[in-house]
Amino acid sequence: MSAGGRIRALLAVTCAAFALGAPRPTRGDSPGGGAREPPVQVVDLHVDVPWQVHFKGRDRRLDEGHARSEALVAGSYLGIVLPIYLPDRVRPEGPRIEDASAVLATIEAIIAASPVLLPLGSARAEPGKISTFLSIEGAGAFAEDIAQIDRFIARGVRLISPNHAKNTRLSSSATGERVAFGLTELGKRFCERVYAQGALIDVSHISDAAFADLVPIAAAHGAPIVATHSNARAVANQPRNLTDEQLRLIGRSGGVAGLNFHATFVSGANEADLDDVLAQLDHMVRVAGVDHVAIGSDFDGGILTPRGLGDASALPALAARLRQRGMSREDAVKIFSQNALRVLGWRPAGWSGGPPHG
Repeated sequence: MSAGGRIRALLAVTCAAFALGAPRPTRGDSPGGGAREPPVQVVDLHVDVPWQVHFKGRDRRLDEGHARSEALVAGSYLGIVLPIYLPDRVRPEGPRIEDASAVLATIEAIIAASPVLLPLGSARAEPGKISTFLSIEGAGAFAEDIAQIDRFIARGVRLISPNHAKNTRLSSSATGERVAFGLTELGKRFCERVYAQGALIDVSHISDAAFADLVPIAAAHGAPIVATHSNARAVANQPRNLTDEQLRLIGRSGGVAGLNFHATFVSGANEADLDDVLAQLDHMVRVAGVDHVAIGSDFDGGILTPRGLGDASALPALAARLRQRGMSREDAVKIFSQNALRVLGWRPAGWSGGPPHG
């Protein structure tokens, strides 16, 4: 089965789970006062386990942290995006492409040591197993040779951010030193190449100017704009969050914004609770549309988790709150899995998997 076939299989799983919950319950403690629904399954666009293992020395067996194996299973995880994160300070001169290769090797080791995770590029979805996907967080190293991104996309990388916390030779950062540019000319060519190769640009860490530069490039490729782990700036005024206009542009492009659980990005303060998370989600859905919001937890990324959402096992509690407040199961399934799977399965029109043009 192709990667696209695996996405279709995962979508079928989520649709089947939705169908199981569709009949009107008649007893128990579900939102309508009826029988308990099956859990809403989760596809999480950003979980920083590789950073913890590769750079922080955590054991690869997923036995601690927000995304422990048992927590992922309890949270009804169906899929997880593991970032190849390249810290700005990994070397005095900044990260190199070889660092991306090293982190990818660590991700493969994590998956091999974790029975709950399916191998990268698995031919099928399996009940009780979690499909794995790749992203690159902070791809400034690829300014050395932008053609090198091709081989990472060929290995399964689906989402790529041109920078992390600092400006790079590709793009200015939302949290970097103030500069006059958004995407550099090299950065624009890099984004063109990513789209031509069938992957997507992740806007979660880029500046407002870089976001504006990306919009026509994405449109020219028919590509959805994706923010894997960013919230609404109107609710929490943080530069890493998205303006309402950016949320609307994400919606119009067919993309998604992944709800981030870091308290500072949720509430604007160093603490938050489930009500604050729901306030973020409500705003994002109202502005971007229910088809354009997903989960991008940022678990294990050094975040301050909200009360009631301490690790991956708490996702069913969040889904239950949404249902209790009147959200349909169909919309909850969209937010928790189907919207993410749609963008993970994106390919440009006429794409054949060959080399990019130019």
